[in-house]
Amino acid sequence: MYTHLLIVIINIMLIILWVYAAVIKLTDVKKFRESLITQVIPRWMAKTLVWALPLSELLSAGLLLFAGTRLWGMYLSALMMLVFTVYVGCAAYLVFTSYPCPCGGLFTRIGWKKHFKVNIFFTLLSLLGILLIKFG
Repeated sequence: MYTHLLIVIINIMLIILWVYAAVIKLTDVKKFRESLITQVIPRWMAKTLVWALPLSELLSAGLLLFAGTRLWGMYLSALMMLVFTVYVGCAAYLVFTSYPCPCGGLFTRIGWKKHFKVNIFFTLLSLLGILLIKFG
């Protein structure tokens, strides 16, 4: 009972995160595209990510909605959060030669180090969800 409730709570939190992140990007695609171009990634990758990121976020949220695909949604969430966390960690601790902009709604206001902590939290939450679904 407790395990099921915890999985539901984790699911809801991740679905809200992914839908929020995707909607922010899709409501102003032009701004999101311009923000991506300023990131420390190749320009061709930025052009691809304009659509790939929000669609992946929506895919993850969609997979989390259904019991039969929930584990896949947790895996996708964990993978995306791990990649985002490494990237944000590099920005927070000045690994990059230039300083990318924090492009994403709420995260533009909290700074890179707090963003990094939030990302670590959601990465661990995704991993906990995987463990609970598989072994709980």
